[in-house]
Amino acid sequence: MKYLNNRLSAAMWARVLLLWLTLAIGALVVGGVAIGLGQFIQGNIRDELTSQQISFSAVDNLTDEEKAIPGIVENAGLPLTTGNQAKVYSELIGLHSRNSAEGAGYPGEVYSTLGGIQRQLRADVTAATESGDQTALDEANEKLTAVTNLRNTMLTASTLRGNLLSAYGWDNVATGVTATGGFILVLAVVFFVLFIYEQRRGHLPPTEA
Repeated sequence: MKYLNNRLSAAMWARVLLLWLTLAIGALVVGGVAIGLGQFIQGNIRDELTSQQISFSAVDNLTDEEKAIPGIVENAGLPLTTGNQAKVYSELIGLHSRNSAEGAGYPGEVYSTLGGIQRQLRADVTAATESGDQTALDEANEKLTAVTNLRNTMLTASTLRGNLLSAYGWDNVATGVTATGGFILVLAVVFFVLFIYEQRRGHLPPTEA
């Protein structure tokens, strides 16, 4: 600390000024690019979500089970336009998928596990066909159709959920990039202040030196 008031040589003083000015300009550019990139990503994501024209059901149309999903009541009746809303809606789709599996008589099953059930039912159809048991054949075909329809529904639901969760992730990444850009711009202001401070302070050696 005792050296802070010592005067610098002209060359050293110029280097200090150049350092603060370079840091300030660099931070200004990087911060501006980061904010622009974050807003560009977020804008594209939200435009895509808006184009899907998905809306949350009104509160009166929600079941108690649906209302228990965090964020669902707050977004009831609103269009889906943000990443956070996309996450909430993905949870709603997940609930409906689980309910569909339970309604079809396969509680706890998902798309991947239904594949094994589907293969077994196909084997049952083949066995019933070979044995000539029409009753068993009709029963196996009915179960196979139900499982196939359920699996197709779950595939669609899983795809949509994946897209929504991806939008949620990228929307939050974009928010983070924008916030980081804002912080870097604050640093740019600090560097400019330090540049002006050093320039006005004039830590040059005396002229006679």
